[in-house]
Amino acid sequence: MAGSHKIFYVGAPIGSVCALAKTLNVTEKRLTSLVGRGEKNYLIFDKLVKGKNRELSEPNLELKVLQKRILNRIFCHFRFPSYLHGGIKASTPRDFYSNADAHSEAHVAVMVDIKSFFPSITIELVEKTFMLLCKFPPAVAKALAQLTTLNGRLPQGSPTSSVISNLVMFEEEYKLACSFEGQGFVYTRLIDDITISSQKPVSEVRLTKIINRVSKMITSYGFHLHPKKTQVRSKSNPENLMLITGLWVNRGTPKLEPEKRVAIASEVIKLRRKALAEGRFADDYHQEYLSVSGKVALLLRLKHKRAVRLRLLLDDIQPIYDNRGVAKISNLVEKYCRRAKDVDTIGYIKKYYKLQHQIAVVKRTHVQVATRLQKTLNKKRPIKTLRSFYE
Repeated sequence: MAGSHKIFYVGAPIGSVCALAKTLNVTEKRLTSLVGRGEKNYLIFDKLVKGKNRELSEPNLELKVLQKRILNRIFCHFRFPSYLHGGIKASTPRDFYSNADAHSEAHVAVMVDIKSFFPSITIELVEKTFMLLCKFPPAVAKALAQLTTLNGRLPQGSPTSSVISNLVMFEEEYKLACSFEGQGFVYTRLIDDITISSQKPVSEVRLTKIINRVSKMITSYGFHLHPKKTQVRSKSNPENLMLITGLWVNRGTPKLEPEKRVAIASEVIKLRRKALAEGRFADDYHQEYLSVSGKVALLLRLKHKRAVRLRLLLDDIQPIYDNRGVAKISNLVEKYCRRAKDVDTIGYIKKYYKLQHQIAVVKRTHVQVATRLQKTLNKKRPIKTLRSFYE
């Protein structure tokens, strides 16, 4: 039973830094130079995420390409147990929804949060994980750890960080998950959010023991629970909603809270009024539409009844360009095609698909112009795809 709860690495061994460089399609010299650059490899900035200001570290293009190759050529060989969600490629998404859905039949649930999880994951722990879990030699484990950490910690904003956060507790977490399952509980983790639920009532004494067991496990790795985010929710208390990774599960199927659904509907109505009063041409309208459209897409995924109607309302007020905007896009396409060079670069490819999207917007009001622009752009179609750089 415990075997199904373990993480396994089933890829080919990487026996040297030279072999690692070949795996990542880069010279050993270049790999070594990137390893020692630290903050020079990153753009560090603050961003408001879920109402909180977070420091994000975005790798530069060269390092990002290598990190995505690490994902697609090395990390793809990990086999993850079902209790882990987030940062895992799968035919069925394993994310905040699948995490909440695992507890859809719960009567009571305990939710705990690992405090400052990514910054608490040290380069030493990452290196140890690669050595013990993947059986990589010390030099390879060290190089991979240096390529995926910043200033000795796991950075937020890096493509590889979520997967690594799933790996670092591989020695002990499976034992905890297996033990809870044997007692009739459901255990899941979505990055730094841990949930343990039961379909039956649980005494306060036992709930305290559950929290203490989780705390003991994560403390053994140098992590700590966030005391203000430790919560116990029960369906027997309808005034205190059972929210698991942002979704309401009091009625079985995970849903968005009623207040949030109303707020999204209000945003759609507000945007519609703005479209009628001010038009749909301005850049800020285009950005606002994308934001609201994403929220409605979430409602559709969660199968909320009002989602289809809201999508139809948005379809009627899609962003468009005025004559000046159409002329601007025409000029951009002509310049792009006239100056086209380095057609096998990532920048060239990204620009191509951005222009293709803009032409699609032009087509909503100027079909003939859009057809002409698309024919022109097709003559400069990239030789490669973005995926080819990463896989």
